[in-house]
Amino acid sequence: MPPRPHSTHLPQYFATLYGAMIVYASLEPFSAWMTPIPGTPFFLFAPWPPRYTRYDIAINVLAYAPLGLALALVGERVGTTKRFVIGTAGGALLSLCMETAQMFLPSRDASAIDLLSNAAGAALGALIAVVFQSVPGLRDGVRAWRGRVFLEGRGGDLGLALLGIWLLAQVNPGIPLFAATFDPSLELTSDVAGTLLQAAQSAFNVVGVGLFLALLVRQRLYLGWAVLLLIGFALVLKGSAASLLLRQAVLETWLKPGVFLGIIVGAIALLIAIWLPRPMRTTLCAIA
Repeated sequence: MPPRPHSTHLPQYFATLYGAMIVYASLEPFSAWMTPIPGTPFFLFAPWPPRYTRYDIAINVLAYAPLGLALALVGERVGTTKRFVIGTAGGALLSLCMETAQMFLPSRDASAIDLLSNAAGAALGALIAVVFQSVPGLRDGVRAWRGRVFLEGRGGDLGLALLGIWLLAQVNPGIPLFAATFDPSLELTSDVAGTLLQAAQSAFNVVGVGLFLALLVRQRLYLGWAVLLLIGFALVLKGSAASLLLRQAVLETWLKPGVFLGIIVGAIALLIAIWLPRPMRTTLCAIA
């Protein structure tokens, strides 16, 4: 008999974690704070920047769409209009706070265009949530499928939210494939030791994330396919983002031999580790 679907907290957890990720991305490097020069207008009333590309707008829209989606999915007995308002207003409010804070960071630029783009992204995500909620039986069907495949309860919800955050972070082309550092041109030397260390980084990331997913899967029957789909989806996200957003010269430095070696070794080790007893998988996951 399939497990009875529970009242999920996944949207709340995902919205909280994703909101924290937006705060980090918006205010990094969290240093060199200073008061704006006297006479500087509030960013909403300042002239729009002379150069602004469609790429910048698209990135801001896409960045806030998951937040609007998650906020609009919170709660089961919420009206359609209220869902849309919550998702849009929540994203717009967070963007307003971030743009205001960026006025105190000389390395960042506060802009009304960013606020409008972010609000539009949140509205797009909220609209997707409204459509998802409006299709008869879709939410119940997805929840029932989730209950068959993944662990339920607050622990399962939090684990899936963390996994979703990790997948979305792969869209950032500044982080190499399954690596642990940002700048691929400065992180390690190109000698044998550097290549091996980079391979170890990637291998441990593959094993750690894969085992984290394996611990969330309810039945061993789904383990192999779930892990392969996770790695494949992450590679597609990362590869697509890198090829679209990076120049060819930067892309060549990003595609490191050690990274691919680490992914292959990590994938082989992972396919063996997922069949170990659960206490051993938990320990290896924490170490990785």
